[in-house]
Amino acid sequence: MRGSSEDPQARSQGDPTAATRPTRVVYVSGTGRSGSTLLGNAIGSLPGALSVGEVKLGFRRGVAEGGTCGCRLPVVECPVWRPALEATFGAVPSPAEALRIDAQLTATTRTRRVPWWLAGRSSDEVGELVDLFGRLLSELSRISGSPVLVDSSKLPSYGALLARSERLDVRVVHLVRDPRAVAYSWMRVSASQQVAGFEEEMERFSPTKSSLMWLESSGSTAALARRNGADLHVVRYEDLVADPARVLDGIAAFAGYPDDERDLSFIGADGLELRTSHAVAGNPNRVRSGPLVLRRDDEWATALPAGQRRLVSAITAPLRRTHGY
Repeated sequence: MRGSSEDPQARSQGDPTAATRPTRVVYVSGTGRSGSTLLGNAIGSLPGALSVGEVKLGFRRGVAEGGTCGCRLPVVECPVWRPALEATFGAVPSPAEALRIDAQLTATTRTRRVPWWLAGRSSDEVGELVDLFGRLLSELSRISGSPVLVDSSKLPSYGALLARSERLDVRVVHLVRDPRAVAYSWMRVSASQQVAGFEEEMERFSPTKSSLMWLESSGSTAALARRNGADLHVVRYEDLVADPARVLDGIAAFAGYPDDERDLSFIGADGLELRTSHAVAGNPNRVRSGPLVLRRDDEWATALPAGQRRLVSAITAPLRRTHGY
């Protein structure tokens, strides 16, 4: 859904028409292990913005499983998430209700449903989900006082669902990373991480599986954005790490920030000064705030076996070169 370039901070500055405007959502689309947690929290450090993490997974991981928010409190005790859930549902959903919503959303947005979304089809069930998530994100924006939300759920079809909501102005940031680096990351034993005392088990996939995921995500993100009339802005992970000021300035412009409102003072010579997020789910690094040194991770270039590198290159060739890899 294409929106205007109005000041994204207007809502927090007492603009009387702000309540009638769609909530601006910067949606980070892409595949896992591409740096979406880093990018989401970096965008959320812009003035007037807030990273709310992988909202698609929030009902299962945050509510049903008692997960932790990026603010380090349980999601159901978070001063942003709890009142937003109460305003949307009348009360915080029970674990059983949260799992029902998660199952409904998963069935609707799974990868094999992409052709269904591309065909522009709909159903009563989809309409209910569009309304629910439109209201939830609008409440998160209202309660936090943040006119720009960053949802890093990554799944292209879920982004298409959000784009159908008249309550939301969705801007899709397509994050890509060299598929050989992505494949190596999915294989690493360090998939299980513990950050700031919070531990989450992360999946691992074979090079073939991760390559197919990369290819599908890259193709469907662009196709679904076009189909739903959503703005699209491509960002390479390698460029983000090498020149965060340039990349984040471009994203700020894409998100509608006027030139004089693009405060990038949180970007230093060696990295970023991240604000506390309210990321409901995702990589455990979402709980990190404060100074973060950026270093390009090129370990894959020497550690990924030559045969696996050739396999990944062959599978992803149709779109890999499109992104300069």
